[in-house]
Amino acid sequence: MTTACDEKYIDPISSCRREVEVAMVEMLVSLQKRGWSAAELALALADASEDLVMLIATKRLRPN
Repeated sequence: MTTACDEKYIDPISSCRREVEVAMVEMLVSLQKRGWSAAELALALADASEDLVMLIATKRLRPN
């Protein structure tokens, strides 16, 4: 799977993490404006992240 968080960056972990955090905060602010609580969003985000990790670990994601 090729993403914007690919190994081609000089410092892929911090570069990827920084971009993910910016996008995540923007998304969470937008969703809170729609009425979702921070706790609901945190749990949903954690659940979705865990699901993605499990998909990657079991290699069920289709390559690009």
